[in-house]
Amino acid sequence: MHRGRMLAALAAVLVLGGCGSGNTTEPVGPQSSSTTGSTNETSADGADLPDADPAFAEHFTDPVYDDPAGEFAPFGTDEGFDLVWEWSDRRDELGPTTTVADLVDGSGLADVASQLDVPERAGIPAAGGQVDAATITIGAGFSLLRLTGHIDDDGRRRTLQALDVLIDRYDAPVELVHQRADLESWPT
Repeated sequence: MHRGRMLAALAAVLVLGGCGSGNTTEPVGPQSSSTTGSTNETSADGADLPDADPAFAEHFTDPVYDDPAGEFAPFGTDEGFDLVWEWSDRRDELGPTTTVADLVDGSGLADVASQLDVPERAGIPAAGGQVDAATITIGAGFSLLRLTGHIDDDGRRRTLQALDVLIDRYDAPVELVHQRADLESWPT
């Protein structure tokens, strides 16, 4: 569950349980916007997402690539958001030969990401299952692209596969279909 939604759920429990003020228009959490009442996750310095490599910014122009909260945005999931910020802080470790697998392994997520090829039953996704593997793979693929302006061939293939998993599972959300088309047209 996205952190913003978790905070909203916690606030609802507190209000319903008599522990809150009852003012549901008041934003909840340290990163809440005082003007809109929405919660946007940001880095410690207040930026929504780290600066993008010029090649990434030129090719991936849809607003979904700058959306840190969209359900189907590459950095809107907890996994995608955490990966892009972790590797932004570790940019000095990234180079022209860095792979998507390097990001996944370096973040300690290889066990979950290995589940990408294991089909998952309909219903609520299992923790550590194929849906989690897909969101991790998409987060890692687009993080590498955003931060370095490149993606390795196997990482591109796995990221496209991960997008297909979520496109099939969630009935082709336009954001995922658009990401797939953009990644497929990325020069190799």
